[in-house]
Amino acid sequence: MTTPRVGSATWQDASYRTINVAHALHRRPFTAIGNRQKLKSAEFESRSTSRQCIAPPPFHRDLMAQTCNAVALTYMRDARASMYRLRAALLETNRHIQRLHKERDILEKAHANVRKDIVTNQETVQIRNLRPKSEKYPDKVDTSLREEQKSLLDEKKHSENQLHEVSRQLKALYVNRQKLSEFCKERSRVLDLVGETSKPPAVGQEMPENNNHLWQDKTAYWAVINQAQATCKMFRNTQPPNWQKQADLREMKEGITGALRTKASESSRIREDLTLTLGDSRNFIQKEQRIHDEVEQSYNLQLGPLASTDLTLRESLTRPLVKILQRHPVTQLPESTYTAEGSASLQKTLDRTRQKIRIAQFTQQQLKNDSECKLSGQRLDQAAARLRDRSAKKRQ
Repeated sequence: MTTPRVGSATWQDASYRTINVAHALHRRPFTAIGNRQKLKSAEFESRSTSRQCIAPPPFHRDLMAQTCNAVALTYMRDARASMYRLRAALLETNRHIQRLHKERDILEKAHANVRKDIVTNQETVQIRNLRPKSEKYPDKVDTSLREEQKSLLDEKKHSENQLHEVSRQLKALYVNRQKLSEFCKERSRVLDLVGETSKPPAVGQEMPENNNHLWQDKTAYWAVINQAQATCKMFRNTQPPNWQKQADLREMKEGITGALRTKASESSRIREDLTLTLGDSRNFIQKEQRIHDEVEQSYNLQLGPLASTDLTLRESLTRPLVKILQRHPVTQLPESTYTAEGSASLQKTLDRTRQKIRIAQFTQQQLKNDSECKLSGQRLDQAAARLRDRSAKKRQ
């Protein structure tokens, strides 16, 4: 039989609640974390243990220092991996800059040679303009010189455009190299205490990157690396294989020099023919002069004596034999008629001979002038050829 309770139920429940609180304190250790907070660890996912939380251990300070050290080392290793990529991009940019420097040197030398060739072309034209008027007939050398001048001007403009393009590319590469150098310096500031425990990636090998790493903002340096690589690739693809080489004008230059020598040899050969013809003309003039002297002497003899005291000449028409014959009216001798006709014929012969001598002398003077002009043209062509040879030797 149950003994009836005297105390009230409220009074009894209050005491038992205090007892339950004491038992609960014995079962659960004290923690600084609120009871309502749930832990994310996999071992505390069940409902029975979801409200339990273990207090920090006595080595909590050392544990936190070790964890932070691990985070710092991981960040430094990621920074070193970034350094590998930055230095690779910087190395490629430097190689491209060095190549452009070499090509710019080649272009500058080629441009200087083209300018020298233009000056040589102008001097050649000036030398050939000193020729006499009779030697200034248009020839193949003049046509070749005009073609060479046009080609040289085009080549000069082309080399100038190439130099401007190289300067523009170098400016862009200098900007990328400056950015890459600044990022390398910034990344290397946290690499003093990192051990050399890793090796740089091979060429073309992709390195795993943790984009969610603490403090790691890779957007900026990735943008610089991609920009540098894209710039180098674009410049490499936009350049033709022989873009740094000038047009080969050596054959044209050698052809012009050979044409000048050929023209000089032709002038020499023509001058030799002129010299031979000049000798024949001199012989012809002397022969005609002898004929003229003989005809003139005959003409003077045909005219008769100049004075009555000239006994070396023949008798005139008033000699005694003729006077006696002319006593008859029909006895007229044709001697006077024939003498007049012969004198007129001799006069015409003298006139023709004098005209032939004048024409021969005029032709002889033309031959002399032409020979002197040919000699002058030959010397000027040879001087132009020597000038071009000296210019070609200095150019090499």
